[in-house]
Formats: sequence, C-alpha cells, structure tokens
Amino acid sequence: MQRIVEFKARNFWSSKIDISELNEKIQQYNSEGWRVLQATPISTFAGVVAGYSLLLEKN
Repeated sequence: MQRIVEFKARNFWSSKIDISELNEKIQQYNSEGWRVLQATPISTFAGVVAGYSLLLEKN
C-alpha cells in the first residue's frame, strides 16, 4: 500500500519549514511500519519551499 502525505509545519517565529519536526515525523512513520520512498519539496511561485510531499509505502 502506498500513501502520500503533506508536511507543512513551520517554526513559530520563522516562515521556514521545521526540519527537525519533519525528521521526527519520518521516524514516527518508520516506527509504524511505513517506509519513506520520496520527499519532494513544495514551492511557492517565488521559489520558496512551503512544505514537503512524502511518498510512503507499507508492505
């Protein structure tokens, strides 16, 4: 089974994506039996990264 999820968590005082929270979320998916196949950045029209799309797979 495959699943696509969107990650958009940001730091409180910044507009940047919270990478440490993204890594924690990936670890959570791994512990639940999901494997992250691909992490694709989602960017705005101006080229600013606004989030990530994660492709997950579970056997």
